[in-house]
Amino acid sequence: MILQLLTCIAVSCIVAKGIYRLYLHPLRKYPGPVFAALSSWYEAYYNIIKKGGLVVEIERLHRLYGPVIRIGPNTGSVGLCDRQESRDRRALLGPLFSRRAVTELEYTIQEKINVLITLLKEHHSSPSTSVHMSAAYRSLTIDIITSYCFAESTNALTSGFGNYELESVQENLHRLWIQRHFPFIISFASIAPQRLLLWLFPDFNSFVEMTAQYERQIDHLTNHPEDFSKVEHETIYHHLFQPKGQERPSKAALIQEAITLVGAGSDTVGNACTVGTFYALKNPSIHRKLVEELCEAWPDRDRLISFAQLEKLPYLTAFIKETLRFSIGVIHPLPRVVGPTTPEIGGLKLPSGTVVEMSTLFLHMDPDVFPEPHVFNPDRWLTDNTDEMMQDLAPFSKGPRMCLGINLAWSELYLILGNIFRKLNMTLLDDKDATYCAQL
Repeated sequence: MILQLLTCIAVSCIVAKGIYRLYLHPLRKYPGPVFAALSSWYEAYYNIIKKGGLVVEIERLHRLYGPVIRIGPNTGSVGLCDRQESRDRRALLGPLFSRRAVTELEYTIQEKINVLITLLKEHHSSPSTSVHMSAAYRSLTIDIITSYCFAESTNALTSGFGNYELESVQENLHRLWIQRHFPFIISFASIAPQRLLLWLFPDFNSFVEMTAQYERQIDHLTNHPEDFSKVEHETIYHHLFQPKGQERPSKAALIQEAITLVGAGSDTVGNACTVGTFYALKNPSIHRKLVEELCEAWPDRDRLISFAQLEKLPYLTAFIKETLRFSIGVIHPLPRVVGPTTPEIGGLKLPSGTVVEMSTLFLHMDPDVFPEPHVFNPDRWLTDNTDEMMQDLAPFSKGPRMCLGINLAWSELYLILGNIFRKLNMTLLDDKDATYCAQL
């Protein structure tokens, strides 16, 4: 009898919630699939079962319903949701990623680029010794971000273009959709005994090794604070261990911050370099223009050239902007919460507290802003007025939640692509990947 009563109550609650979401919820008047209004499992289905297919589905729904659609009861967001907590964290780490800080540590970027170029020249100088540049670039960028953030490189470049940290970043990306909809898995992974975690989730091996690495770093600095003065340059721990006017983050939060910085700071830039290299090698005209401009501005390729000098080159700049337009870092719609003073969105005034999401894909592929959006064309950025295109170019997001490492990312892109196309002559062997096969 009690079981029947509990079942009846549970069913009644589910039905009541469904009726509320369909007929009484503030978002009831906005169009979209019925199942999406009833449950967040609509999004989960496309992300997990369809392997990240939500963006494609959203594109279809926009064609069907118009500029504003409802894809969830009231979609929740991931990450630092508290505004003050987000501001505090940015205030802590912001100085390390300022334009001035990036310029002072530019040599750390150049050192790793030199290692990559030397490796390519010595070991991959013919079609029979070709290499997938995606692996090479991701090894380079993870070495850069770890050296920049911790003054301690992973040395993925000299480990055959791969190590456990690089593997962990790639594994985390593959698990992204599961993590989004089942966040307790990551929380469990952070506190569970290692043997139990690996027994339940064998694929977490690289994640466990990566976590252990940063735990050792943090424990060492906690027990030996005098070592802060022995590192080559300032690291994130200098800011996180001694926050001004803030409480020091917990050990778990420090580990998570380190993992987040490595993931965000390596894969996005590595992917952008791969995309740019692919399209430059696929189109001889683009390749020729790049090389000619670099040769003119950089006649002696054996001397160093700075980020500040490279960013003045118009065609290289146009090429990098088009690369960023194509190589979207986070394709999943990014959530923002509608505030009481938020203006109309798509001609509609949404209720305060509504979570709205917009994919960078729709901005970068808008044919009204970028004619022939699916054509890789750096020349589009060489027109007199690019204000409208710049407004829609958001590879690092915009506003207060803009990527913390934007200055570092721009510096990496100019230095990596500038050095690669000035010092190497590359040939595309596989039209599915940028593959190196020859040197100047």
